[in-house]
Amino acid sequence: MAEGITYLCPSCGAYLRYDGGQGRWVCDYCDSSYTKEELEQRGADTENTGYTVSPGDSGKTETVDFACEENVAEGKDQEHLRAYSCPNCGAEIVTDDVTAATFCVFCGNPTVNPQQFSGKYHPSAMIPFATDKKQAQEAFLKLCKGKKLLPKGFTSQQRLEKITGVYVPYWLFDCKADFDYHATGENHLIWSDGDYDYTQTDLFHIHRAGTMDFENIPLDASENMEDALMDALEPFDFTKVELFDMRYLSGYLAEKYTYEPKDLFERMKDRVSRGIENRASEEGRRYDVVHSVQCNTNYKSDHQAYLLLPVWMLVSNFKGKKYLFAMNGQTGKIVGELPCDTGRSVTWFLLIFVIVFVVAFLLVWLIGGVMA
Repeated sequence: MAEGITYLCPSCGAYLRYDGGQGRWVCDYCDSSYTKEELEQRGADTENTGYTVSPGDSGKTETVDFACEENVAEGKDQEHLRAYSCPNCGAEIVTDDVTAATFCVFCGNPTVNPQQFSGKYHPSAMIPFATDKKQAQEAFLKLCKGKKLLPKGFTSQQRLEKITGVYVPYWLFDCKADFDYHATGENHLIWSDGDYDYTQTDLFHIHRAGTMDFENIPLDASENMEDALMDALEPFDFTKVELFDMRYLSGYLAEKYTYEPKDLFERMKDRVSRGIENRASEEGRRYDVVHSVQCNTNYKSDHQAYLLLPVWMLVSNFKGKKYLFAMNGQTGKIVGELPCDTGRSVTWFLLIFVIVFVVAFLLVWLIGGVMA
């Protein structure tokens, strides 16, 4: 049995959600909003498994929890499902075993399960959302703007509402790399005496060795996320990082990590190796040609930090293929792939073909008439 948290408005008792655009916790029922300091002053309990509120002037406090039980139904597909009871409407919330923050699809009540962030799964830090859902929707519309071949209705209001804020688990790597770089450089001198052309080739052995230190290399730690898409959302501003606080999760989805640091070590090496080779090969810029390159590198990472980073996401399926849109919840950077409607492509092709044919025919007719 595990317990979860719903954060309640100190003024009316309705649930609170964190609004990244305002940087405040807001209540959609009484339009109240609070800073972290104001919540703490009004009796917020950030350590227990419940959220304590002081309704009105009664002086009473109450802790709102909900029960969590594993789904015990038989079947391999259900082994990783968990069922929760919504404290607001009583509906059953079913999710997987890595989701730590979610909301009820029936009443919209945001719920945080602190048990998912206990022990080794407790993040050391996080970057809260600095953008809101409206900004994410506007970014999606901007990405789609002018794309004539998008499927009809792809930017409908119904689809826009499906854009969801997710706290994605990341590992931040610090890495030390000892490199030993060898290559052959060539400089060519060409001249002619009138009878013969001469080429002088000077060969040089290029050798560079040293140590490079890297800090805060972010790698997403969820098997549910597409690595290339998450990498494309960088950079994040890690000067804005804050200690982990579950109140920031209210109103968003959140996952705990499924990849350990050892599972991401090769990805980390791939990220670092490009920078090392670029830096080590700087000496080769003075040569006309560089070849026979060898760069032997030993990598060592003694420190990794686990944290959550904010991402707005939309997953769309079109003709059996998944299309992902994502926005950096801190900086607003957007990435994504958009579908192309084959029927609309054919229509536009035929339209352009007809226009070009008509224009060409008129030009030929006019030129023919002038020459006549």
